[in-house]
Amino acid sequence: MLHELLAQDITAYVNRAHFKRSMNIQTPIYVQFLAQGEYNLNYLLKTDSRNYVLRVNTGSQMSLANQIQYEYQALQLLKPSGVTPLPYYLDDLRKEIPYGLLVMEYLPGAPLNYYSDLSGAAVTFARIHSISFNQGENDFLVKAKAPFSAILSEANNLLTRYFDCSEANPEVKDLLERSYLFGEEKRKEESYFLKEPWHAVINTEVNSHNFIVNQEKKSCHLIDWEKPIYGEPAQDLSMFLIRTTTLWKADVLLSAEQEDLFLKSYTEELIPCPYVQTLPERVRIFKFFNTLRALSWCAMAWTEYIKPGRPLVNKDTFEKINMYLEPNFIKGCFPEIF
Repeated sequence: MLHELLAQDITAYVNRAHFKRSMNIQTPIYVQFLAQGEYNLNYLLKTDSRNYVLRVNTGSQMSLANQIQYEYQALQLLKPSGVTPLPYYLDDLRKEIPYGLLVMEYLPGAPLNYYSDLSGAAVTFARIHSISFNQGENDFLVKAKAPFSAILSEANNLLTRYFDCSEANPEVKDLLERSYLFGEEKRKEESYFLKEPWHAVINTEVNSHNFIVNQEKKSCHLIDWEKPIYGEPAQDLSMFLIRTTTLWKADVLLSAEQEDLFLKSYTEELIPCPYVQTLPERVRIFKFFNTLRALSWCAMAWTEYIKPGRPLVNKDTFEKINMYLEPNFIKGCFPEIF
């Protein structure tokens, strides 16, 4: 496994004088593997006084030349929210370690529980979406000026990989193609957002395990900022609520009452905003496109997982991908089509 191959080099790197000086650490640093994502590895850095997370970037979902710098800048931008990890260190030179490195705050706690932590997650979203910026401060962020067109473009690129794969299921290909074509027709609803744009920093990947909840401190942080953009807040809120997200790590389906509670808690925490009255409709419209994007990503990821010699392999993720690519699951995601 890649995380095992890198562990010794990571340990040597963080105990070198220049790193410890940059981090103001005088004592030895111990390294423990934490977790891996599809495009990153995460290690716990343990010191006598406090702990940190070191993130090793292995690829970019956004096709960025400098993915780790993008994440670092996003975390800097999000500091005022108080609900995202503080960034401490960036090394994007890839000299000593052949990958970009980011050190950020370690936040102890547990993944979000949809039954007990919905209101806490809503507050977290509201604080992030309420941040205001000085002119030019957020210019580095990818902008989503036409959100549905952007999602459809991404879905098309992802689905092409699956459609071109000789081992792909023909029935699944047909269902995904029909869903995509329905989305092309549904794109006309984008005019609603173009007439009344509402923009904030959004995460775009908001499953339960990207939250850390600390019951003792009564805190809820959104921790994974691999793919933020400057876009419509309803995109994140909708992504948080749809079945492809709630089932991903927690095997939960939210009720209409739970969704209403979530949105009520969000609007109560949000700074005054002229779009609050239209929020439920904005969230509803986004659900189709977020679901299509999620299934398209699964289709693409499936083609990667079946390749021999893939460096990052996550068994649980592959099982969920296969579940989402079952024909009946796809049909259940889009009752308006099937």
